[in-house]
Amino acid sequence: MLLLGCNGTIGDANPNGELDTPAPRCGRSVCGATGELAAGSAFPRLTHAQWENSVRDLLRLAATPNLSGSFEPDTRLSFFDNNVRALRVSSDLWGNYQAAAETLAEAATADATVLAGLLPGELPSDTVERGRAIARDLGRRAYRRPLTNEELDAHGALFEQGAMYFPDMDPLDGGVRMLLEAFLQSPHFVYRVELGDSQNGDIVQLGGFEIASRLSYMIWNTMPDDELLDAVEGNELNTAEQIAAQAARLLDDPRGQAMLERFHAQLFNWDLYGDLSKDPMEFPLSYGGMGHDMYEEARVFVERVVLEEDGNLAELLTAPYTFVNADLAAIYGLEGAFDDTFSRASFSSVEQPERGGLLTQLGFLASHGGLTASVRRGVFINHRVLCTELPPPPDALPPIPADDGMTMTSRERIEMHTGPGTCGASCHGTFINPVGFAFEGFDGLGQHRTEEFGMPVDTSATFEFSDGPVAFDGAEQFNDAIAARIETHDCYTKHWVEYAFGRDTAGSDLDLIQDLGDASLDGLSVRALILRLVQSEEFRVRNGGGS
Repeated sequence: MLLLGCNGTIGDANPNGELDTPAPRCGRSVCGATGELAAGSAFPRLTHAQWENSVRDLLRLAATPNLSGSFEPDTRLSFFDNNVRALRVSSDLWGNYQAAAETLAEAATADATVLAGLLPGELPSDTVERGRAIARDLGRRAYRRPLTNEELDAHGALFEQGAMYFPDMDPLDGGVRMLLEAFLQSPHFVYRVELGDSQNGDIVQLGGFEIASRLSYMIWNTMPDDELLDAVEGNELNTAEQIAAQAARLLDDPRGQAMLERFHAQLFNWDLYGDLSKDPMEFPLSYGGMGHDMYEEARVFVERVVLEEDGNLAELLTAPYTFVNADLAAIYGLEGAFDDTFSRASFSSVEQPERGGLLTQLGFLASHGGLTASVRRGVFINHRVLCTELPPPPDALPPIPADDGMTMTSRERIEMHTGPGTCGASCHGTFINPVGFAFEGFDGLGQHRTEEFGMPVDTSATFEFSDGPVAFDGAEQFNDAIAARIETHDCYTKHWVEYAFGRDTAGSDLDLIQDLGDASLDGLSVRALILRLVQSEEFRVRNGGGS
């Protein structure tokens, strides 16, 4: 009998129905590393969220203009929305940018307060020099670098044309409107240009302003502020230590705190929480808006662990506490005084020792609930926490059988369909099922359970880690096991590298990922991990072979 393996290859099955050739393990090899140089575009396009934030900051608005909702939607090819492979500019999107530039320029110059905030403090009396001064100040922020003399000449001439194109406006206002239209639809605004200062083979050394933009869009999801641009002009962003100092400043800002939410929300797909709906007959404690509360629980937990506790990945995966309001506390079965606010609650006071970390929070468990919760939870954790490479299921694979009068548990039905002796034994039996079974102690709402249909729930299993098989019984033991395994830390740092660089990782990133993974396993905090990443040589270069 021939079977399709987890890595998409065909191999001979042994008498147990398993492939003799095992699926790939990540461990020190880090799944997704191809061995090739990591191709990096010289013109990564801003995501729509980055565009909105950059417009807000360029025009010094109080809020984002919310115009990108009418744009051609961004696509996503990986866990994160900033992967450059997905960010292309079609003719329709270019038309969106042009229309938005005209709308924004008109609105900004019609608002005296906004217009005043766009002008330099002291303007020359000479008309030509006035245009150049405005272009110099606006252009430095719009292009995230100083304009060249040629660009200043061109934009100064454009400023003077404002009186002709907008004869009903004050000449200065019309000139600013012309400049804004040009800046907002320029490739230097729409793209994050990384041409570099020098090139050695395929390695392009980024310039100071390009590093500043990479840093700002990674942490703040928007353009660099004046302080960061000033640091480049003052030669204060040249060393790893200087970059780390600026990164620490950005992390301490509320926009830096929002980055922690954005990264973990995309990695753990918290968007699933928003549409959660449960049958109140089956789950009486479910309620409208619980998905929003579950999202808030995860957000507050990550923020507090990383920023207040200076916590690391192990803490995110195993912490015996969470943050809940009264409604979530009831689902957990927590005793105590809770209200509408989210306050810290310890699991040590209840008989639920298997609780702890992101993977036993209600949002994760409820968003992968249902008859095949074990399968969904197992696949998710293999993909996003362990970086196990699993292929999509075969098209002809029959579904897990429904219950037959409640005489079998969900685990028994899954094992009957995908366990030893079946065609799903290699992938499911080895990787997916053991992980999912660890969480069988939680129902479709995330509530703790010990029985299903009056039969005991079995949460024991064995998983083949890179350093050998590990047996566990329940989520707590499984979470402790993954928190102590290098593949988990390599996987987490791999995701950070992908997010920071806005591209897929490849073999040339392997050393960086493994160095960060080693440090994370040794207890390096998430904050320190980010600072170490931005100090790396890889953060300051681009592969010119992918231009």
